[in-house]
Amino acid sequence: MDIVPLDCLQTGETGRIADIEGCAETVTRLAEIGLRNGALVRMVRTGSPCILALDNQRLSFRPEECTHVFVEVVPALA
Repeated sequence: MDIVPLDCLQTGETGRIADIEGCAETVTRLAEIGLRNGALVRMVRTGSPCILALDNQRLSFRPEECTHVFVEVVPALA
């Protein structure tokens, strides 16, 4: 599967977080809110900030310039 930046997900697509790059403090803060390797996220709305669905919550997410979240796109169930 291809690993792409989070902002490449289209509305309704789901991705599994494969990697988060950035300063340790930011990566830790994101992990505390649930954005960590292996987590499934669904793009609710693209843009800046984007809206992500994570578990039973919605997150407004605008990454810092030096923070990059990469996801493995999960195919939609037929």
